[in-house]
Amino acid sequence: MQLTLDIPDDVARSLPLPQEERRQRLQTEMACLLYSKGWLSYGQAARVSGLDYYRFGFELGDRNIPRQMSEEDVEHELAYAHRQQHVSRL
Repeated sequence: MQLTLDIPDDVARSLPLPQEERRQRLQTEMACLLYSKGWLSYGQAARVSGLDYYRFGFELGDRNIPRQMSEEDVEHELAYAHRQQHVSRL
């Protein structure tokens, strides 16, 4: 199922966002909010935002929303950081 959110035109126009950024920014805001409430997992929220896994993490950080990480998530992040450190040394 896909859910569409209807926002009245006058309300959308009143947002302090350029028209070409509205959809993406609203998706990101919604994803961050739902993640912060614990309603979506990190992966689900990243998909809703339309951003990749790591960019979504930056968006959470910009909003001071703490990551709710499992042990598996921590291991994944550490492995990625280790790989990046190794690549940067080459």
